[in-house]
Amino acid sequence: MLLFTPLVDALLAIPAPPGWETLVTGKLQSSGLVASEALLGNLHSILYITAFYQTVFVLGARMLLPRICDWRIGLKLEEERDLKVEHKYSRAQRARSLAEQASMHLVSFLQSLIVLDLSIAFLASPERSGAVPYPDASSRIFGEARETQVVCIFAIGYFIWDALISMAYSTLPFVMHGVVSTSVYLIGIKPYLQWYAPVFLIFELSNPFLNFRWFGTKFLPPQSQCNGKGKNLLKLLRQLLQVNNLVFLVTFFAGRIAWGWYQIGALCWDFYLVSGDARFLPFDTGVIVAGNLVLDVLNAIWFKTMLGVAIKTIAGKKAQPETHVKAC
Repeated sequence: MLLFTPLVDALLAIPAPPGWETLVTGKLQSSGLVASEALLGNLHSILYITAFYQTVFVLGARMLLPRICDWRIGLKLEEERDLKVEHKYSRAQRARSLAEQASMHLVSFLQSLIVLDLSIAFLASPERSGAVPYPDASSRIFGEARETQVVCIFAIGYFIWDALISMAYSTLPFVMHGVVSTSVYLIGIKPYLQWYAPVFLIFELSNPFLNFRWFGTKFLPPQSQCNGKGKNLLKLLRQLLQVNNLVFLVTFFAGRIAWGWYQIGALCWDFYLVSGDARFLPFDTGVIVAGNLVLDVLNAIWFKTMLGVAIKTIAGKKAQPETHVKAC
């Protein structure tokens, strides 16, 4: 693994701006707003990562995707004219909106690959740094290692971006998702239960397939608008999309339900084992446990809904609109 090591190392190697310690981290520490040395020492990297994801978004929305989005909206307009459907937005407005949505999914896809790369590599070989850093409940809750710290840094950087971009392009629930997720990984970097940062980011296992599904649904044209070799290629792509959808369901169940429910149990047991320790933080513990339990219940509800849609589709029945699942 660690396919993204050059990118990760490059972002983490960017030095803090001149005067950063005096003007920013020093004042945050002296005012008592931030006590965590790990957060203060990596705050500039977190902001660079947020800026990196915003740069990817802008490049996608303004340079990489506009032409293909305009082409797809053109096909959509032809289909709507045939069906005599009227739309209140112009072609340019619809193409720009589609490019922005697609670029958000592009960033989500890239982020999931990066954090999965970091998380799986660590969980598969936690002894890479020379010794297993989390051998017991106490170290899993109160310990830290550079590998898990880096996972938290990238998660915080992305979720800050996610909250901000959702304010501009999405709805309040998605803004809250970004804010809550940022808070959770800020707790992790303190350090507090840092071991569980890569553990719970395994939830992202289904995210690449969710994004593939979104791109396939939005960009593959109707069969009626293709002919000859194009129709055969489109048929193959739609078959591949169905395979992707099946893999998405399997990875969603494996990562978010089977793994998720098991790990929340393990986390609660670790909390119980260290609850008498002076470093134990009841409020932070409550936030983490409550947040994970809510998310696990929502994941089970979403999976049931998606499974019902899949069964109806396979049976040839008209499926009800599928519940949207946040790509994060």
